[in-house]
Amino acid sequence: MKSKFFVYAALAFCLTTTAIPLSAKAMPAASPGNLAQAVAPLTEANVQTVLDRLQAARDSRDVEGTLSLIAPFAVTVVTVESGNGLSTVTTRLEGVEAHRQMLEQTFGQVQRRESLRNYVAIDIIDDNFGIAKIYQMENFETSAGEMLIAASQTVLRLGRVNGQVLVTSATVDGWISPRPTGN
Repeated sequence: MKSKFFVYAALAFCLTTTAIPLSAKAMPAASPGNLAQAVAPLTEANVQTVLDRLQAARDSRDVEGTLSLIAPFAVTVVTVESGNGLSTVTTRLEGVEAHRQMLEQTFGQVQRRESLRNYVAIDIIDDNFGIAKIYQMENFETSAGEMLIAASQTVLRLGRVNGQVLVTSATVDGWISPRPTGN
C-alpha cells in the first residue's frame, strides 16, 4: 500500500496535471480571427500556461482541473525508488479514468507540501509538439502524519488535441523517502 501511495504521490507531484471527446464534431465556419487562433503554433508561452494551470490545479487539489489538461488517450509511466534503494515500483496509467483514480487517491492522502527546488525547461519541437522537463524536490506530510521527502524528473510531452495544448504522455522518474528528523 505504501509503495502504491509513493507512486501516486510522485505522479501527482510531477504531473500536477475535462476529457476531450475523441469523436469529431461539426464546427461552424470560422471567422479569420478564430481561424488564426485555431492554427496558431505551439509556443513556449502556451506550454507554460498549461504548466501553470497544472500547478494551480495541484495546489487546489482540483482533479477535474488537472484532467482537463490531459489528453483522453494520455499514457503516463511512473517509476519511484524508495529511500533505501531496495524497492522500485513502476506504474503505467492509460487514459482519463486511470489518471482520475490516481489523482483522487493522492490528493486525499497528502496533507501538506513544501517545495524545496523546482526547475522547468521547455523545448518546442515543431508547431504541434513540445516537451517540458520538470525537476522537483519537496517535503510533504501525509494525512497519516508521515513526513516524506521526494525528488523527481518528469518529461511531459504536449501536443495539440482538438485545437488545445494538452499533455499527451508523461514519464516520471522519482525517489521518495522518510524525511530525516532533526537532532
